[in-house]
Amino acid sequence: MGILFGLMIAFHIVVSLLLIVVILLQPGRGGGGMGAVFGGGSSSSVFGGRGATTILSQATGILAAIFMVLSVAIAMTGTERSVTSDTPDEAPPVSAPAQPSGE
Repeated sequence: MGILFGLMIAFHIVVSLLLIVVILLQPGRGGGGMGAVFGGGSSSSVFGGRGATTILSQATGILAAIFMVLSVAIAMTGTERSVTSDTPDEAPPVSAPAQPSGE
């Protein structure tokens, strides 16, 4: 189970990096900012116009879905692991302190 968990973590890191790159490659919506919220953009909507779906926006949706599924899978498999699960059940015997010599 350790190899599968490691592979899921590695794949999760790769998906995270790809998601960051795909989001940063997308062009800005234009006209944006907070101006539309406070009446600066008279004919534009708050979140910008809904244009044609590009390959980058589709890739963002797919990578986001994979990211969420992997997050849940890692969380579910990670609950079986514990820091204290590797410790022995019985504590080692405690030795008595050294007795002083009778001099």
